[in-house]
Amino acid sequence: LLNAHLNATGIGSSWLDARTVLTVEPGDTSVSVDWERSKSQTAEWLKELKTDWVVITGFIASTPDGIPTTLKRNGSDFSASIFGKLLEAGAITIWTDVDGVLSADPRLVPEAVVLEDVSYQEATELAYFGAKVVHPNTMAPAIENKIPIWIRNTFNPSRPGTRIREKSGSSRMVKGFATVDGMALVNVEGTGMIGVPGVANRLFGALREVGVSVVMISQASSEHSICFAIPEAQAALARKTVERAFFAEIHHGQIQMIDVTENCSILAAVGDNMVDHPGVAGKFFSALGKARVNIRAIAQGSSERNISTVIDRADSRKALRAVHAAFYLSNQTISIGIIGTGLIGGTFLDQLKGQMETLRKEFKIDLRVR
Repeated sequence: LLNAHLNATGIGSSWLDARTVLTVEPGDTSVSVDWERSKSQTAEWLKELKTDWVVITGFIASTPDGIPTTLKRNGSDFSASIFGKLLEAGAITIWTDVDGVLSADPRLVPEAVVLEDVSYQEATELAYFGAKVVHPNTMAPAIENKIPIWIRNTFNPSRPGTRIREKSGSSRMVKGFATVDGMALVNVEGTGMIGVPGVANRLFGALREVGVSVVMISQASSEHSICFAIPEAQAALARKTVERAFFAEIHHGQIQMIDVTENCSILAAVGDNMVDHPGVAGKFFSALGKARVNIRAIAQGSSERNISTVIDRADSRKALRAVHAAFYLSNQTISIGIIGTGLIGGTFLDQLKGQMETLRKEFKIDLRVR
């Protein structure tokens, strides 16, 4: 239909059924692209192309046996990235319903801003931790060929959107924050773990065998304890699996505790430039401390691209707003309750009205009378 419309309006266009050139091997949750065969079949099709415009069907492909299949979840965006690589495109644009990649979920942080420029790694981290604008699988073909990806808004095409590329040109320390709710924290403690090789291998190997997805890992250098975050729905299975894997150690008192804390969330700060700026972690944890958010576990890789913390689910929104305000200088909202609006209270309200705009613009403080 789109191809017919373009031709009807005088724009010469051809259409390509992706099943005739794109070959994939379907898996349980994703597909593996046969790049060599797909590139050869695409090159053959391009030999007959006589138009400047091509409309290609998204989301579908064929198996090596020629059976039609799909590209699974987020398959349409994945199609764009695949054909961007096959056609050696200069850029890929994903048209969606938001203005770009945001510094936080706007439903939780109204002051969230659109990020103009992020790296592939930053976008991947934010996507993993809940930013649903672009799926990590979508970026993979673009990353291999270093093709920039633009995220733009179908309903607001005048906005430039977000550019995702190999290296971000932004100097901002932290690009964005994201939370993942519905987590459980499992803590395994015992003196019998100290200095014993292979404990982590046994632990996570047992969890892998039963299909438990480990989202975050934290271990003290003393090796006395290992804690890890998993989806809350798998908490009971994880506990049983760990108890079974270390039955002997538990029986002999070498492992003293397997503790599961439910109703947790993971809060992550993401940014390539964190490694070049001392004090980022201090500022992050200071903001959480001022907001009276209790931190249950911390994880940070040596690349310093991501700082992750496990917090109580009830503190998730408050924590996200606190760290976003600390780094993005968004308005620190302070609620004020006034009892009595007589001479003193009324005068105070008049003073407040006269100073609110100055406080908001110059000091980023947003005073609200409730």
